[in-house]
Amino acid sequence: MDRKEYWNKEYTRYWKEVTKEANSDGTISKIVKTTSGDYKTPGEKIMIDFFQSLEYEKSEKLLDYGCGFGRFYPFFHNITDYYGIDISQAMIDECVARYPQSAEKFLVAEGEKLPFKDNYFNKVICYGVFDACYQESAITEMLRVSAIGGTIFITGKNTNYYDDDEQALIAEEAARKKGHPNYFTDVEKLIFQLRQYADLKQERYFAYRGDFASGKFVSSMPDKFYEWALVIEKRNPEKAAFTTFSDIFSNTWKAKNR
Repeated sequence: MDRKEYWNKEYTRYWKEVTKEANSDGTISKIVKTTSGDYKTPGEKIMIDFFQSLEYEKSEKLLDYGCGFGRFYPFFHNITDYYGIDISQAMIDECVARYPQSAEKFLVAEGEKLPFKDNYFNKVICYGVFDACYQESAITEMLRVSAIGGTIFITGKNTNYYDDDEQALIAEEAARKKGHPNYFTDVEKLIFQLRQYADLKQERYFAYRGDFASGKFVSSMPDKFYEWALVIEKRNPEKAAFTTFSDIFSNTWKAKNR
């Protein structure tokens, strides 16, 4: 199954249920349960607290990269000139139905082939999407469409997480079994290459699966961690080029399955 077909099948219904649950009380998921005690996805409050650490102007153009069904549209549309893209036609149809006043701002597009000119956006928000992208091409496109001085907010999963993070290992296995696009980032390699094109403004590292949802993080990169979030500011107008820093298998999984 190609990834467009995957995102268009049952994922709209599934993700709506997941994010609805994420905003309820508690941390245990009934929907995304791989074993008893699996953690749910972060709710809007956790993410909006992070988003509010950035400054916005109404005249700024913002790209919600992988907007899903427009989860963050209510927060952004009154403070920026909002655009949303998603690979899934079903997701974009949902956005247009929910927010018809901004229908022309929701577009079906692959994250590695954005339908925008160079330097178009002041901000790019890539939350919970990077791990499903071809990462080297995706970050190249994000930088291409970002203006000089523009901000990119991005999250993902690290390739070196703790070998006792049972929930992370179960989630990795489960994603492969159902054919979910799933890439792990060597964050140290990513940052090393990013520094050619952008300045690092914020870092957050979440040690174990579930720490993102509870807001537990450190601001300096530890040796091992599961999830990460970066805010970078573009400063180099040259076209970016990246060598490989991602893999469909984590190093942690590989070490356990030699």
